[in-house]
Amino acid sequence: MKKTIGLIIIAIFSSLAVSMAQTPLTSVPFELYGDHVFVKIKVNNSRDLDFIFDTGDGLTVLNIETAKELRMLSGSDAKTTSAEGEISGKLLKHQRIEINNIELKDIQIYETSLKHLEISIGREIDGIIGYDMLENYVVSMNFDKMSFDLFDSNGYKYNGTGKTLPIKLTSYIPHIPANIVLSNGETIKGEFFIDTGAKATIDFNTPYVNKHGLTDKIGESYIYLVSGLGKKEYEHHQGKVKSLTFNGFEFDGVPVGLSHANHGIQNHKKVTGIFGSGLLRKFNVTYNYPKHEMYWEKNQSYNDPFQVNASGLELQLNEDMSKVMIHKVFENSPAEDASIKVDSELSEVNGKAAIELGLPELRRILSESGKSVKIKIDGKSIDLKLKALI
Repeated sequence: MKKTIGLIIIAIFSSLAVSMAQTPLTSVPFELYGDHVFVKIKVNNSRDLDFIFDTGDGLTVLNIETAKELRMLSGSDAKTTSAEGEISGKLLKHQRIEINNIELKDIQIYETSLKHLEISIGREIDGIIGYDMLENYVVSMNFDKMSFDLFDSNGYKYNGTGKTLPIKLTSYIPHIPANIVLSNGETIKGEFFIDTGAKATIDFNTPYVNKHGLTDKIGESYIYLVSGLGKKEYEHHQGKVKSLTFNGFEFDGVPVGLSHANHGIQNHKKVTGIFGSGLLRKFNVTYNYPKHEMYWEKNQSYNDPFQVNASGLELQLNEDMSKVMIHKVFENSPAEDASIKVDSELSEVNGKAAIELGLPELRRILSESGKSVKIKIDGKSIDLKLKALI
């Protein structure tokens, strides 16, 4: 009898432990701004700071301007490795990093300038966080609810309806296997980094592009510019592949980038490429680094079409972030046909001030192939007939 009661008590406590493990320690709203997810974080009891959540970076970074505002003390000069390669900055002396009153412990913070990212993304950025958040907790990222749930990893058991993918971690970044069919019918099997901070859908890394001559295997393409935490911009080819499959998920006609970077994860010789935010935001994903697993569930945008440039314009803000500027004009595009020049100002789109619309909304409007938009470039009105570049 005593043995039976003991077993019942053990079962009850085991059940309670699992239940507690399945209850989030906290839920944190996030904002999707274009291709990037922003989450509120406090450093040393600061105001709420806007951090990019980026699984592609293994370090926590604070904007040097924000560090000055918080009067944080700099330590020694330091170099560390990020997704774009070796980054120079300074270690910061800090006491606490919190997400909704949940403290992240034993974290090093580097300060560096993020101005080049701010003018490219289109808003102020206080910092970037990824691995340090994922190492400490099981993190569920839900685009339908626009929120993170953070769980204690001890005793956590996934009980959702999605699919479990085992992951490997290389340079603190998870990667998974996938199959891709190129436009010429050739099938590629490889490993792909999961990088929420990349605005790509799929990218092939530079060594793989060069080794397999992929430039001629993605159909019609154009060249665009990419930058990350490192300030240097690299050219990418943008084209399409016939299909992508991984763990039972399948997509047709997927935009693909070919990297020409010579540093960082996009120059990695053993990993084929990356999955970026264009693909990842079609899923609600739970990251369980301690178990080396991820859990993928289709979300409400799963069947939405992939966004493709249909204007031939690449936009960014000027240095003081007061104007929208033309950063690049692609060949054989509506913008080139309209004789639009680099470094011109885009002041209006369909009668609305471009700076007020913001870069994400401008990029969405300029991706609507088949439509016409009225834009104002350096004070001159232009009717632009949009046509997808790929």
